Amino acid sequence: MNAPLRAADASAGSRAWQDAGWLLAAFAVGLLARMPFLQLPMIADEGGYAYATRGWLNGTGQLYDDLWISRPQGIFYLYAFIFDTLGTDVVAFRLAAWLSACATTVAVWLIARRWRPNPVPILAALIFTLGSASPKMEGFTANAEMFMMLPAAWSIWTLIKAIDTGWSARWVVSTGILVGIATMVKPSGIVMLPVALVAIFAMNRTSAGPSWRVPAAWLLAGVAAVGIPALIHGWFLGWGDFLYATVTYRLTMQSGADVPLITQLQTLARHAWNSLPFLLMAGVLVAVVHRAALAAVLRRYRAAGRWAPRFRGYAILRNAASRLIGAPAYPHLAAPDDRVGMLLRLWMLGSLAGIAMGGDWWTHYFIQIVAPVSIWLASIIVRALRSVRPWTRRALATAIVLVLVSPWWIVFLGSTNAVSNYLYSHPGYQAQAEVATWLQEHSEPGTRVFVAFDQAAIYYLADRPPAYRHLYDQELRALPESYSEIITIIRGPDRPLYIVSTRQPGPYPDESRTFWQEVGRYYDLETMIDGIPVYRARDYTPPAPS
Repeated sequence: MNAPLRAADASAGSRAWQDAGWLLAAFAVGLLARMPFLQLPMIADEGGYAYATRGWLNGTGQLYDDLWISRPQGIFYLYAFIFDTLGTDVVAFRLAAWLSACATTVAVWLIARRWRPNPVPILAALIFTLGSASPKMEGFTANAEMFMMLPAAWSIWTLIKAIDTGWSARWVVSTGILVGIATMVKPSGIVMLPVALVAIFAMNRTSAGPSWRVPAAWLLAGVAAVGIPALIHGWFLGWGDFLYATVTYRLTMQSGADVPLITQLQTLARHAWNSLPFLLMAGVLVAVVHRAALAAVLRRYRAAGRWAPRFRGYAILRNAASRLIGAPAYPHLAAPDDRVGMLLRLWMLGSLAGIAMGGDWWTHYFIQIVAPVSIWLASIIVRALRSVRPWTRRALATAIVLVLVSPWWIVFLGSTNAVSNYLYSHPGYQAQAEVATWLQEHSEPGTRVFVAFDQAAIYYLADRPPAYRHLYDQELRALPESYSEIITIIRGPDRPLYIVSTRQPGPYPDESRTFWQEVGRYYDLETMIDGIPVYRARDYTPPAPS
């Protein structure tokens, strides 16, 4: 009588071991995909986060004052944890990013398993592993997006659990806490809040469950559980500085509203061109899956003698909106048979909004959308492969694999410098370690230097404070007073001992000619390090100890 139960238990146990094996394989693939890039030079974001974190931990600076990064505290707590557990070099940072991706892979697999049966969850995990490590998106780096992706993905899983349990307070509050953590790591994580709110509203408009206001209140309580301690901490750090760095600066100086639309469109067009193989693959897969419907539409309009449907504009917008959220039409916003699919669509839309928030469309911003796209892509791949003949299936599968692994062709460039040059076209990256070592050997601890204009990693590696608190050329470009303030520092008696040129034109309209003219008045060329000039102040007088 118990034999069927024992067989079912054995089968479930076997499946569990298989799933664990596939997840371990995905983790290994992620590590292998990052291995060629673990020791590439530290990028500016990694250097800035590490520099601010070390100064904060050592008490040699104060967050949002002289240690100025336009991020909430989460990224600094995260880097502090990495310092204590893995180390303080670039390999430690990137291994931490891999571990974060592994934990996100588990969430992707769980969400995909809840949505579709095998092999979709396994394939989604593998696609995510490759996509999140893609060198095209700087996936190997320890960027904030890589860490923000972890709580963002798990917030979708807890939201699914909340739906399954009739909006249990435990799961809804957990979703809010995860959304809060994502926002503390990277401000664009806040897009997960409207994603959850829209889902709560949509699914409680037509169901017999509690009013949408109840789970929405629990969700906001979870967000507040993270946000209120951060605000209190910000108050003690200095409310004006904290609010300016984490909110005001981004909204007024560096947001999508401040970047001309034509510039954003040009950037998007460049990204689309660089991602053309992937976009073509996705288009082909969609066409294969829906080829019968497409053929029927073409036959219908050919028979009618017209090639373009004539719909009222309102109907087009309504139908498009309903498809985006996975529901038949307003007001039936929630599709009862595919709520996870609706969440995926909302997640993708929210991720796009997060990518667009800054208006810069940097390649690593796109890491935010890799998780939901991986789940969708896995589903469409399985459907496409099952719908074609065996020989076509093999050809299509081969093409898919080639497209997914194609970004790694750059490993065949050979040397670390060659790969770094291709990815960044930034000569300062290749020489940063040598420059930092030279600065350490030729200056005392605490001596201020200035890197012109965008290589915060040199400050971190050299363990020398910057002469100006803004570390990135993007900030210098956004702040109208930065040019005059830097030139005033160069002219002043407490000017930095060394100025390092990264051989970039600089962020100012005159390509920083005025700055370099002032450097010529007060500095002499001291040395060249792998083509990078280092200038020393004439008649330098060390500042008096404080």
